[in-house]
Amino acid sequence: MYGMTPWDKASPAFRRAVAAKLDELLGKPDGPVLVLVSGGLDSMLLTEALHAAGYPLHLLHVNYGLRGAESDGDEALVRQWAEAAACSILVVSAPANFGSASDLQSRARELRYGAAQKLAEEVGATAIVTAHHADDAIETFLLFAARGTGIDGLISLTASQGILRRPFLEFHKSELRQEAIKIGLQWRDDASNEGDRYTRNHLRHHALPALEQAIPQARDGIRTTMRRMRQLQRFAEVAIQRESSLYTALSRQLPGARVLYREALAHPHSEIIIYQLLKSYAPFEIEALRQLAASQVGAYLEREGWRVWADREGLLLLPISNFVFGETPAGETVTLPLWDGKIWHQRVEVTRKKVQGRPASMGSALEPLSCVLPEGAVWRLWQEADFIQPLGLSGRKKVSDALTQAKVPSPVRREVVVLALDGGPGEVLWIPGIRLSQTIALALDADNALRWTLNYL
Repeated sequence: MYGMTPWDKASPAFRRAVAAKLDELLGKPDGPVLVLVSGGLDSMLLTEALHAAGYPLHLLHVNYGLRGAESDGDEALVRQWAEAAACSILVVSAPANFGSASDLQSRARELRYGAAQKLAEEVGATAIVTAHHADDAIETFLLFAARGTGIDGLISLTASQGILRRPFLEFHKSELRQEAIKIGLQWRDDASNEGDRYTRNHLRHHALPALEQAIPQARDGIRTTMRRMRQLQRFAEVAIQRESSLYTALSRQLPGARVLYREALAHPHSEIIIYQLLKSYAPFEIEALRQLAASQVGAYLEREGWRVWADREGLLLLPISNFVFGETPAGETVTLPLWDGKIWHQRVEVTRKKVQGRPASMGSALEPLSCVLPEGAVWRLWQEADFIQPLGLSGRKKVSDALTQAKVPSPVRREVVVLALDGGPGEVLWIPGIRLSQTIALALDADNALRWTLNYL
């Protein structure tokens, strides 16, 4: 403590409880602490506590401009406090049309936390601290429960979550208000919290009071339930991880992809197994996954930047690819992905050089090969109408059929790069790793050959 502060007027028990929580969540930080300050009671009280404890603070205030002069008054109060405490402050103003957003609360949350994350990186903050309290957690619990969720949703507000810290999460709003009055705290009340425009406000003003009327200890009961659910979650995560390890693995064929074995969908507790396995990726519905598992190889589902494919290994989970390959002259060294019959290689460098004398063999689709190079040949992505005249076989073969026979995994089939006569569609000279064309293969008595080399990066 650094002399008398308003914080010293708070109840000793409350100060000790807050100090213990700050020490638990923040300790002795290696850098500044970033605190989100709206100007309301909760955040102003938290800022006082952090300042009194001697933490180096950076304040972040977001002026949404939704209440005109009232919003500007909030900003003025926070600025005034920062100046008096000699703390750094950043004020972020919302765009001019912000109030017209359809999902205003979500947009506000994105703006607030986006700005906080950016500022934290700029100043090297070790934590982002918010003033969420027990009533906020209870409201979130009821909202998620009503909408349908898993354990994670019901206890989504935790004291520590990544870089986020919530020291007030064990205190009710009424406790914080009592202490704020005791220390003579200045704060601003947001009039928008008094209406029922937002679902959370309606819950706060009507549903919770009605629940407390029926069950006076409802808030404490919900807190107890949440605490037990956190304990259950920790136990369940260990058990589910142990169980789910039998049903998932990294793909042997596609580095970075995860395989979900079809047996997982037949598990007696398949819903919770699948939910836990995929919750950090995207929200795939279990019935949709069951239908996909029964589909032909190559079918897929997409959700929020992720794709699940029906494949021979099982269901393959991987991010949606943004692979781009521009047409490249065949005379240049090129880096491309390649299927070698067992593994998909993301980066393989293909080079060529002249060979003096007669080559010892015609080579193969994988081994360094010798061939002549027709004028205008290019590297490009294969196309549906492409064909190849396979070395050692009579007639033409569709490139799509060659890829199927080579068992190229469906998720990467569109990324196969070929050496072709032109920009096509048309004749393909080489599908690296899969097929070599007679068109460019040399007879054993040929001279002045070209040798192609594959270098796996």
